[in-house]
Amino acid sequence: MGHKDPEPSTPSCWLCNTNMAEEASDLLTELSNPERLMIITLLHEKGELHVNEIVELLGANRPSLSRHLGRLREQCLVTTRRKHNRVYYTLDKTKSDHLIRVLSSVMS
Repeated sequence: MGHKDPEPSTPSCWLCNTNMAEEASDLLTELSNPERLMIITLLHEKGELHVNEIVELLGANRPSLSRHLGRLREQCLVTTRRKHNRVYYTLDKTKSDHLIRVLSSVMS
């Protein structure tokens, strides 16, 4: 019995899929902003925070912070919870934990 050559390999990486590559590119575009990265890191370290707490801890401009939080919500990186007239933000654990770990290992 003869030895059979292996089948030619085909791209199996998920980024070889156009839709997935576009989605990853959109996410990386959102993360390319230093303020959004600081928000993600702060929420990772502190857990759930009210908008005013984030403003105070980062020394951020509130309207600018609101825009950044909105963009992070669109990417499903943060979730919100409303209590009375306050909005609390927390990281969506499914994406953000992996993201923080990857960023930490790349930057170390």
